[in-house]
Amino acid sequence: MAEPILPDYDSFDFFLHQNELPCTAAEIHGIICGCLAGGMPFQSGQWRKFVSEFALQEAELTDEVASKMQEIYKATYEQLLDPDFVFDVYIPRTEDIPLAEQAQMLIEWLAAFISSFGATVGERFANVDKEVREAYQDLIAISQMDTEMEESEENLIAFEEVAEYIRMTTIMCFSELGDKSGAQAAEPGAKPTLH
Repeated sequence: MAEPILPDYDSFDFFLHQNELPCTAAEIHGIICGCLAGGMPFQSGQWRKFVSEFALQEAELTDEVASKMQEIYKATYEQLLDPDFVFDVYIPRTEDIPLAEQAQMLIEWLAAFISSFGATVGERFANVDKEVREAYQDLIAISQMDTEMEESEENLIAFEEVAEYIRMTTIMCFSELGDKSGAQAAEPGAKPTLH
């Protein structure tokens, strides 16, 4: 099975901007990941409500925008299901982007994840595995991190470690709580392509 691929970050972010939506690609992905990692059923359309509430200030979505977000949703779900841990936090990671800007986008992603994960899990949180509860509390602490990072090897290593912790915690939450029943529904023929 081919690896599920998300659209190019900048292209999707520009697409959101073109459609005058008050959010970033990182926020949309963070919300979707929080829903999936929090145990929202794959076939549920509830994630769209959270995207609208948390990121779009209740803005109406055009069919084109909804379709593009559905692609992101499916590819993200397939990545979280992948046994090779191909899932990654959806932020641009090129060397020409200043570290402080990457850190800001990571925190944007994380804030969106925390909101939607918390809303999805709700009262079930008290019964969630202790390790998952502690990791989620860690994420809340990380979300308060200062993003004013100077360019240095030390800061870059620290940033990569934090990003990796967030990535693995998301996978762990999905592994513990996520709905695996849609594995067949997310069939290879419906994969989004790289634009």
